[in-house]
Amino acid sequence: MEYEWITTLSFFFGLLMLMMLSGMPVAIGFITLNIVGLYLYLGPGSLALLATSSFTSIGQFALIPIPLFILMGELLMRTGLASKTVEAVDHWIGKVPGRLSLSSVGGGTLFGALSGASMASVAMLGSTLVPEMTKRGYKPEMSVSSILAGGGLAVLIPPSALGVLLGALAKVSIAQLLVAGILPGILLAAMYFMYFAVRAKLQPHLAPPYDAPTTSLAQKLYILLTVSPLLGLIVVVTGFIFLGIATPSESAAMGVVATMVLAACYGRLSWEAISKSLMSAMTTTAMMLLVIVGSTGFSQLLAATGSTTALVSSVADMNLGPILTILVMQIIVLLLGCFIDTISIMLVAIPVFMPIVQALGIHEIWFCILILVQLELAGITPPFGVLLFVMKGVQQHLRISEIYRAAIPIVFIQIALVALLMIFPEIVTTLPEMAKN
Repeated sequence: MEYEWITTLSFFFGLLMLMMLSGMPVAIGFITLNIVGLYLYLGPGSLALLATSSFTSIGQFALIPIPLFILMGELLMRTGLASKTVEAVDHWIGKVPGRLSLSSVGGGTLFGALSGASMASVAMLGSTLVPEMTKRGYKPEMSVSSILAGGGLAVLIPPSALGVLLGALAKVSIAQLLVAGILPGILLAAMYFMYFAVRAKLQPHLAPPYDAPTTSLAQKLYILLTVSPLLGLIVVVTGFIFLGIATPSESAAMGVVATMVLAACYGRLSWEAISKSLMSAMTTTAMMLLVIVGSTGFSQLLAATGSTTALVSSVADMNLGPILTILVMQIIVLLLGCFIDTISIMLVAIPVFMPIVQALGIHEIWFCILILVQLELAGITPPFGVLLFVMKGVQQHLRISEIYRAAIPIVFIQIALVALLMIFPEIVTTLPEMAKN
């Protein structure tokens, strides 16, 4: 039948939703779906294909940055080096409206450029800055909102573990994808700075001014000197990728070694910090590798049933045009972000979207950055954004309704960024082209 693929897709997604509602882990749910689907459509012999493709999908050199970036972020947080960078940012911002909110955004930008771990960034900023903001009379609209903004930047600013995972699933150059996130990440941080500074000026009751200790230029330079080795990590990890000196895997390895050396030099490296960082990194990495296995199997299943080909043909026959098609895809990701986590969204969307993107001749790196922004949105979109619950976890006294309200302006700012990237795609494509040349 002409539209039999719709029934097939509906069956797969319906079964997937049932498994997710049952509380089954996302990666396990996808693997189960792949086994059931291949068995029903291709017979028992097809399960050997799943085993082969699973091994091939995770046995890639390109995936090495994932555990290394995660480990680097864990080391930075557990040794206290991350909070040291936030303190330095706070001293440099000085006496301006909404100072602590701006410190959150600045600290999140730096921590994102050092580690690429959004959940760790929100946890670190939320546990260190929210108590101080509350003491200074900041309302959740400014305190929680700025933490969610600063923490979420780690998804976009390289090195981004989620960016590496997206590049592996979409089968695009991971180095180019990481470099492509630099300008959009800086632009988003600037938009956040402008928003919080203007709102604090117009509504001072949300972020009451206070007499912070004056920091002289000499003191600021000294503080900058003390954290300059940490800022050098950004050069090691991102700069080497951009200049083509090292691959993402090599840069990530150098970043881990440099982090441990710096922690030892600052006197903050301990066996407890190392062991906890390793355990946390291994747990997260195992989950991400299972995600890749599930995504590969799902792509294989869709291809085997002819659903991918039929969907691509149907979209092409609709003659929506590339831009309208991209808008529809992003709306789908935005809606999914209200209910499921970012990893699940990638598993569901990327195997379906990428063939359409390739068929329409859309710039793949540009499209992946748009998806990364939407995934960043998914982390803060009520009611089930994971960063919202991380925020609730580190600050139990906050009501979830307060956290939801604080997330709303951040959602609109990120939507504005998406509009800018669509109107001016050069913001995304310029640096990858420079790096390639």
